[in-house]
Amino acid sequence: MYDHFRLKQSLHEVGGVLVGLTSAFIFAFGFCCFTTPIEGVTDPFFRIVTGGVSGLSQNVAMICRLLRLNVTETTVQAIGYTCFNIPLVIFAFFMIGKRFAIQTSINVLASSLFINYLPIWGLSEAIASNPLIANYGLVFRILFAGVCTGVASALAFKGEFSCGGIDIVTYYMSLRKSTFVGKYSIAINSAIISLYSLLMIIDNASDWSSAVISLFISIVYQFIAGFVIDMINLRNKKLQIEIITEKDIMAPVLMANFPHGATITKGVGAYSHNERQVIYMVVSSFEMRKVVSIAKKVDEHAFISVVPLVQVYGNFFIRPID
Repeated sequence: MYDHFRLKQSLHEVGGVLVGLTSAFIFAFGFCCFTTPIEGVTDPFFRIVTGGVSGLSQNVAMICRLLRLNVTETTVQAIGYTCFNIPLVIFAFFMIGKRFAIQTSINVLASSLFINYLPIWGLSEAIASNPLIANYGLVFRILFAGVCTGVASALAFKGEFSCGGIDIVTYYMSLRKSTFVGKYSIAINSAIISLYSLLMIIDNASDWSSAVISLFISIVYQFIAGFVIDMINLRNKKLQIEIITEKDIMAPVLMANFPHGATITKGVGAYSHNERQVIYMVVSSFEMRKVVSIAKKVDEHAFISVVPLVQVYGNFFIRPID
């Protein structure tokens, strides 16, 4: 494909759209089937609050319910999901990248359509009435909803865009701080979940315990989603690689193949007493296999150790978003 740049770029964009549609469907599936209560099938009080823009949409739907407005909950959530995302997509366009903003917009619109039409297609009721969900309802709803949201967001991040909403903010923060995405999502969503629980108490003050339970199950849901995101999205995970070798050419070869610096110290083998180079290098986790492969081609007897890192301070190159 290096000889066909335009074809390569077109396939890259088409692949991004397909990933975005898949991510949108998974998110909408989890939202409609496990997060939003199904009338007559699941208990309307024990609900999962997703947080983020979808969580804000849930809050708006609850306010409409308090005001006794004659609108369906799924319609409010679908419209609110799009409207809340507009200023955030504009922010992404200028602060992160054009492709990121465009692909995120496609994902957001697709998610809104899926959220609106999945209940009409009857998929929500079919899943909710399944014996597995019916018998073990709350536990499996939390688990499946968290996994669906986490997988949807992680797929989007792998495609170098997002599911919109708070994901845009957390992605921007993770790029600037070069750290994991999930923890920022959990922190921001706590306030949104708390607001929804407060609205539930206002709606039915006599059953305040349901609001408290909803708060706790929503927090569990957030932790599951955040964990899944950080397990799949490897962009900001870093590893320290230590290579012990007798080949002086090792460092120049690594510098020629990776956009990272390295530190070289001198060492002496305890058994052979031969002088060796000890090379320290920090790389992204998806680069690790390539580093090891190249190092072994240079020196098949090189001793290589890999250590996971929590955070890196200083200049570390991360390929920018288009």
